[in-house]
Amino acid sequence: MDFKVVVIMLTLDQRESTMRALASFRTIQSPPFQLLLWDNGSQDGTADGVRVLYPEVTVHHHPRNLGAAAGRNAAANLAIKKFRPSHLLFIDNDMTVTPDCLNALLKPFETEGGLAQTTGKIMIPESNGRLNDAGGCRIQFWLGRTKPIGYGEIDHGQYDKPRRCIPGGFSLVKTDVFQQVGGFDPMFDPYGYEDLDFSLRVSSAGYYALYVPQALAYHEVTQTFENGNYTERYVSQKARNWFLFMRRHASIVEQLGFIFLGAPYSFGRTLIREARKGNVAAVAGVGRGLLDFLVMKAGRKTQGPPPSRRKHGRG
Repeated sequence: MDFKVVVIMLTLDQRESTMRALASFRTIQSPPFQLLLWDNGSQDGTADGVRVLYPEVTVHHHPRNLGAAAGRNAAANLAIKKFRPSHLLFIDNDMTVTPDCLNALLKPFETEGGLAQTTGKIMIPESNGRLNDAGGCRIQFWLGRTKPIGYGEIDHGQYDKPRRCIPGGFSLVKTDVFQQVGGFDPMFDPYGYEDLDFSLRVSSAGYYALYVPQALAYHEVTQTFENGNYTERYVSQKARNWFLFMRRHASIVEQLGFIFLGAPYSFGRTLIREARKGNVAAVAGVGRGLLDFLVMKAGRKTQGPPPSRRKHGRG
């Protein structure tokens, strides 16, 4: 079966990690693929550097930061128009892949009906064999937590069986399914939960995702937003997007559980941790995120549901 893959990677002022990620793709001998780097407005010369060192990569430098969801959508639209791929591989620019990774991700599509996404085993580099995740994450709405499966565990083969899963930021997707569900929702820009929201909408459309342990990659596990700082802006954005994510996908019982259990626990933990650091702004960010969510919710009641909700039937 002939497949045509385009690898889509976003970057923003992360030249060194992007170069390492691109270098790892040169180890892949098969299958043939194209690599598209969408530069979301970098000012550190990433785009020019990649054009010189990696002429095989299609580079698009956008004048401003579109955000994670809108940036991936724009990159995917460009890839589809230019290359007409059967599959799109979305991968973060602080990840590296192994030589057989892409073949392993593609193989299940030869036989699995209804399969829309695959993801692999992600390790933490230079960590004595510790896992970053082994097949996406478990979403615990009532705790306000998305927990990567196996995070921090030593890999002893305990996650070496394929299974259905909810992929995050490392996912090979059928192009026609990507288009059918409307791609990533820019409502979550500039960052936060857009990848999990996408996977859950794919599931709601009647498809499934598969964890393929033979597809091995490494993730640097660095917080790249806000220069790695736990700022009020970062916290407020994540809080706002969590409320949006929960409202769309959580049951009423899960939402009530979060209000009465998860929210007090999460807020208290953040308050204690950041207060010890003297980072009062981060604590304020939680309240700001809730306020932003309520303002957005009120605006939607007067304007009607957005296109994504009408299309996907999610409340």
